[in-house]
Amino acid sequence: MGLVFVIYRKWNLKTMFKNIIILFAVLVSTALFSQSIATGIRFKSNEKTEKEPLVGFLPLLKNSFQKTGTVSPLPFGVGVVGMTYQQAYTSSNLIIKGKTSEELGSLDIYARADTLQQNTVAGESSVIFSPGIWVLPFLNVYGIVGYSSGQINPDLQVHGITVENPFSPGEDLLTLDTSFVLNDKIKYQGATYGFGTSLSMSYKKMFFNIDYRYTVTKPSDLDGNLYKYFLSPKVGLSVDTKNQNTKLVAWVGVLYLSNNHSFKGEITVSEIAPELVPYFGEKAEYSGDIVAKSNWNMLLGSKLTVGNCHNVFVEAGFVNRLQLSVGYSFVF
Repeated sequence: MGLVFVIYRKWNLKTMFKNIIILFAVLVSTALFSQSIATGIRFKSNEKTEKEPLVGFLPLLKNSFQKTGTVSPLPFGVGVVGMTYQQAYTSSNLIIKGKTSEELGSLDIYARADTLQQNTVAGESSVIFSPGIWVLPFLNVYGIVGYSSGQINPDLQVHGITVENPFSPGEDLLTLDTSFVLNDKIKYQGATYGFGTSLSMSYKKMFFNIDYRYTVTKPSDLDGNLYKYFLSPKVGLSVDTKNQNTKLVAWVGVLYLSNNHSFKGEITVSEIAPELVPYFGEKAEYSGDIVAKSNWNMLLGSKLTVGNCHNVFVEAGFVNRLQLSVGYSFVF
């Protein structure tokens, strides 16, 4: 099982510890990361499988690989994981929506931002259940079901808007050289589900892994679903230890994370420009999109295996996105 919590720049310590306590109190976990860092089939290895697998027919084709020095992984795995990351985003497509007065026909009216200055960040907390199995000695697949909550901080300074003509679509009604700030903390929560697959193997002391995950979150307070794609290739090295019952693997890799969002909120129209109140009313809705400034970051990680079944690992990310993952997994 697994546990994911995300902390970002504008969270204070009280919020951080509150979220950690809540997440650890939900006694569920996932093999999400424990599957993606497993070493898979081991060629030309001196390691031996000391524990009998729960079933004898998985992974498939394992008997075909039973040659000298070849070891297949145990078929199942569960674990618990904590993850934290911080990342900058770029906001775009900022739209302000209101409704004209009854005298003007109660029509929807829109304004778009002309120029923006921004410092946008976002974060998410998730609890995910994800059982996984080794279908083949080098191929692991897993499902993802859970719950996510997050927060988007679109810290925007708007310099000028253009109001579209509600009576003549496609034409502009007026352009205002006005400045205002949008810095709400937009929160959301919802169910998360998806799947993942991992290709992994080792040769002598070298370890190779590539993991792909896809998740969908249905947020309660945002328009549309949130889609996330993860792709993470890694290469590592097995390090000898004095204790024959323990094994240590260290790796370097990269992570591609596509987690674009949308956001929406409400603003007082007089804060934009008092002359817009007759058109938009006292309150108006705003919405927009955020895109990560960079989808890639570097990874460094290490895993300690005890008795072939127990795994403790830590993974740090840097360059473009600061990230830390720690966890425990059990394979059987």
